[in-house]
Amino acid sequence: MNDESKQMIESYKADGDVSKENKEWGQAKIAYEKASEEFKRIESEDDYELITADDKVLKQSIERDLVEVNTQLAHAHLDWGTGAMKNKDYERAVDEFEEAMNLAAEDDVKLIDEVKCLLDKAKLKNRDHELHQELSPFVERGDDFRRAGNHAEAILEYQEALKTISGLPPEHRFVIYIRECLRECRRYLIKPYLGRVHRAVQMGHFTYANNTLKRALLLLDEKDIVYRAFFTQIRDSIVAKLPKSDSDDAEEIEAPETWATAINDYEKALDLYSSFTQNDPLSPAYSSANIYEDKFLTSRRNLANLYKARGDKYRDQAQIEKAIRSYREALKLYPRSDRLFHETFREMKKLRVQIVNPGAAAK
Repeated sequence: MNDESKQMIESYKADGDVSKENKEWGQAKIAYEKASEEFKRIESEDDYELITADDKVLKQSIERDLVEVNTQLAHAHLDWGTGAMKNKDYERAVDEFEEAMNLAAEDDVKLIDEVKCLLDKAKLKNRDHELHQELSPFVERGDDFRRAGNHAEAILEYQEALKTISGLPPEHRFVIYIRECLRECRRYLIKPYLGRVHRAVQMGHFTYANNTLKRALLLLDEKDIVYRAFFTQIRDSIVAKLPKSDSDDAEEIEAPETWATAINDYEKALDLYSSFTQNDPLSPAYSSANIYEDKFLTSRRNLANLYKARGDKYRDQAQIEKAIRSYREALKLYPRSDRLFHETFREMKKLRVQIVNPGAAAK
């Protein structure tokens, strides 16, 4: 190493020593790194001059100084990260702890373990903080709807909130809160169904009670074990009193996924349509139209199509009474202006004629 290069390196080291003495760890690190970079530059040259034993001693001294300074800086970032955690500035805490990890010496196991533990906590806190910010609009709207008694709209908001935290474990406090709110809203929605079921049972209308109870079950939270057990007990007592043909129909409706989806969509759309509140008439955005009307009509028509298709199947199998019952359900759902309403009505009329006059079908 020539004298000029050595003087430059010694100058950098001297600056670093002064900064280290004054506990200016950042400035000391910069100076020592400049000295180290100069050593690397000399070593990388194709025709670099041989480094003497004294030069090697100088290099080792700079490396030790750099390790010492990095350790001090690691502790400083550790302290800054801890302060950021206390101030709930989790994003900064993550940055500080990561920098401390980068600066810690590989053999400083105690420091590395301490920083790693705090870094993991900071990352979890930061993730929760970011999720909370993302969730808040949905949850706040859901809470407002729930307090106002608009439980169907609250359910939609809570379901959107759940989608954003689909990766969280079930025991996470965010998941627990949202699921509890959903359970509460769904229980409110099924209360009118329970009243109708009770009245139907008292009047001996077990088929109606059974169908109403099934619709209520579709609204119930899948994990609401208490209410599901209660509903199952009620349904068992009702099914035991059903005529055999009605019991068979009940099982058929429950089995296909298509039926469950169609009924569920219809019930949700009906609740939204019924709970819609118009805007302030004096507002510029005022509209007298129900914004859920299209969704409601579509879901109702889909369910009507299923009843009609089932009626057609029974008709083809010569199960006339079952076909008429299915057609009757379809007619309740089709608008009178719908072409399928009149088509279904004609089919049902033909079947009724066959019951009164069995020979009419052959004419």
